[in-house]
Amino acid sequence: MGSRPERAIRCLVVVMFLSMLAVPLARAQSSALYFPATGHHLTDNQGFLSFWREHNGERLLGFPLTEALRTDAGMAQYFERGRLERQTDPATGAGQVRTGRVGAEYAEALWRSFAPAPPHRLVAGELAFESTGHTLRVPFLGFWQVSGGQDFFGAPISEALWEQTEHGQRQVQYFERARLERDASRAGTPDEIQVSDLGRGLALLRGLDVAPIANWGAESYGPAPARAPDVAPLNPAPPAPAPAAPERPAAPAAVAAAPALARAQPVAAAPARASIGGKYIVVNLSDQWLYAFEDKVQVFAAPVSTGRDGMNTPTGMYAIHTKLTIQTMRGVYNGVPWVVPNIPNVMYINGGVALHGTYWHNQFGTGARLSHGCVNLPLHAAAWLYGWAPLGTPVRVTY
Repeated sequence: MGSRPERAIRCLVVVMFLSMLAVPLARAQSSALYFPATGHHLTDNQGFLSFWREHNGERLLGFPLTEALRTDAGMAQYFERGRLERQTDPATGAGQVRTGRVGAEYAEALWRSFAPAPPHRLVAGELAFESTGHTLRVPFLGFWQVSGGQDFFGAPISEALWEQTEHGQRQVQYFERARLERDASRAGTPDEIQVSDLGRGLALLRGLDVAPIANWGAESYGPAPARAPDVAPLNPAPPAPAPAAPERPAAPAAVAAAPALARAQPVAAAPARASIGGKYIVVNLSDQWLYAFEDKVQVFAAPVSTGRDGMNTPTGMYAIHTKLTIQTMRGVYNGVPWVVPNIPNVMYINGGVALHGTYWHNQFGTGARLSHGCVNLPLHAAAWLYGWAPLGTPVRVTY
């Protein structure tokens, strides 16, 4: 049995040994972060954490929405504003982390296509990209250059354009790997140009599981989860029908809908890129009627009123890209400003063209085309469609 000094020395050695073991453990812990706001981890197993830190990840990519996923092309991870991928060079076997093509994939998923820039003489400070046929200038050029340029964002795949977003009408420009948008209310500040949440949008369109998971012991980073707002959800489930009173026959709602459902179905093949659940919508401008399909079976139909002459509803293949439960719309027609407040169940499909509820007329399906380009629906029909159709639902507008 050793003396007291010897025991003290042994204890000191043990403490020093344990502290040496704790150093690598702490270092390993610092190579993984957990984001309470989204409920996911970011590690350096694929080099994603280092890339995120080195490229201003909080601002340009946001927080992770998934864990690292195995894909056909390798490993990937979705973030609020983008996606990181680890790609392997087949010739050398070396791995490289880079941003994914979320801008191009998001546009494709929503049936968006952009005409190339018309031929013109470039102005000072304007860049032309022969590979995509588009140009880049203010207000997005400076942000693009200082934030990673073509390596991070890719080349532009659209010109600057105005688009309805979840934040309202904004000037945006699509790139191969992102979409940039300008917040005019923050003009002159560092936050005037922002990266859109296309990573989130693409993950939802592809049905990825973005539900939060528990922290397995990584260092926490960022704010706590946001409290659920005390408002109705953006995509509320249709309310369950009230049970019929025992002494009365079943409610005649199904009978009332029968004439619309009994109309001849339009000739329309299912879209090649069907949305989640096989849902898609056809708007027939000749009939002034809308049809909703699920797995190639017609499940709903409703009369509509589309754009008047000079403001005709455009034909083409689109998809629902923004949903608003209520909105005030404004515009100018023949030099006269117009404002329509509190329009319900608005679903944008192409720029400023939307499907929405209409309370100021009831001339649906009559052949009267009264809108400024939108597809006017009866209030009950718009409410049903809003609850049924998720973001990304294809919409074909045809004669």
